[in-house]
Amino acid sequence: MTISQRSRAAQLIAAKGQTVTLTRRAAGSYDTATGAAAITTSTQTGQGVVLPMSAFRKASDAVVVEGDRQLLLSALTSAGVALTAPVVDDTVTLADGSVASIVAVDPLSPAGMDLIYDCTIRKAA
Repeated sequence: MTISQRSRAAQLIAAKGQTVTLTRRAAGSYDTATGAAAITTSTQTGQGVVLPMSAFRKASDAVVVEGDRQLLLSALTSAGVALTAPVVDDTVTLADGSVASIVAVDPLSPAGMDLIYDCTIRKAA
């Protein structure tokens, strides 16, 4: 796989998808004065296509529950640079403003280069 193929995959997703914001919250350094770790938040903007979950996937994947959806997320940000791979518990804000949590991620990485991330998303509580 080449960088041009990754770019082509991003173009196809952008043509049929929507802008999404990927948010990751992580514990920062421990503050002895407060007795807690600071929470840091990082965001990335990319393109994704949200699809209903297929019946096959519902039947074969123990992670999937009613109402889950599939997000095909480009491996490139809106700026065209490599997206930091999403992880379980990241959140995505969709174009309509709704927020969903990522409950599973499967990268599509032929020859070791991520092209897209196949994410299972669940409406945030």
